[in-house]
Amino acid sequence: MTMPEARWTDVDGIRTRYFDKGAGPVLLLVYGGNFGSPDSASSAATWEPVIDGLSDRFRVVVPDKLGQGHTDNPLGDDYTMDAVARHLTRFAEVLNLHDVHLVGHSRGGFLVTQMALDAPARVRSVTIVNSSTLAPGVGLNEVVLAKTPHPPFTRDGQRWMMEHYSYSTAHVTESWLDAGFEVMNLPKWRESCRRMEGDGLKSRVFLPGMAARKRDLLARLGEMGMQRPTQLVWTLNDATAKLDRGLALFDLIAARERQTVLHVFNESGHFPYREHPARFNEAVAAFIRGIA
Repeated sequence: MTMPEARWTDVDGIRTRYFDKGAGPVLLLVYGGNFGSPDSASSAATWEPVIDGLSDRFRVVVPDKLGQGHTDNPLGDDYTMDAVARHLTRFAEVLNLHDVHLVGHSRGGFLVTQMALDAPARVRSVTIVNSSTLAPGVGLNEVVLAKTPHPPFTRDGQRWMMEHYSYSTAHVTESWLDAGFEVMNLPKWRESCRRMEGDGLKSRVFLPGMAARKRDLLARLGEMGMQRPTQLVWTLNDATAKLDRGLALFDLIAARERQTVLHVFNESGHFPYREHPARFNEAVAAFIRGIA
């Protein structure tokens, strides 16, 4: 498994890296995490185990989110989830993507939900994967992943975080660790950590803004629904996003959207698409076939 060749585009002055492989219906994959973490860094490479299999049936587009991977940091002090969501929607507009099947993992699930509600004409379906950020209730990341024994900005710290998210650690490959460690050592990543941690943007701007947006999204889902076919992929063994929270999110969405599906993976932690890539790909493909 290897990532396709990287491509680049300009999104409102933000130099944005993305990957694009295959042909057919557009599948836009959005990973989790956020900028400014000294313990780990996410990038489009997290989807590496599923890109080849999905690209046999879909055009798979995988951007690096605003401030993450190799995409530029936010402009000014706009270190917010709203800025990341706007960048994602504008990315789809710049690439002229239509009838998009959105797949969002963790905080990416939060983002694809916001995109579906804010730009429904561009969206065909939504798949939300283990999104504690979106699900009703309180997240447990700070408890489960507290007190890593390794210093910040280290490969061992990155490994510890990914392994503690997981049920099986076999998917925590050297190539994935290489990708995260490379990002952690970029000057722009160190700058985002300085802004988020040192300047206090995380506690003053990012977290309060995300909490307010979550309340808004859940209220909108309760009032108007997703208005698009929706699949939830959850796991039984994710200590940071318990299944009961996935069930609560399913109940909320299913009350307003008849085409709502829940797919639960056993023996999987936070990354079902890495721990069980073939099964994950078939779940996504079967869901999209079912609504075609």
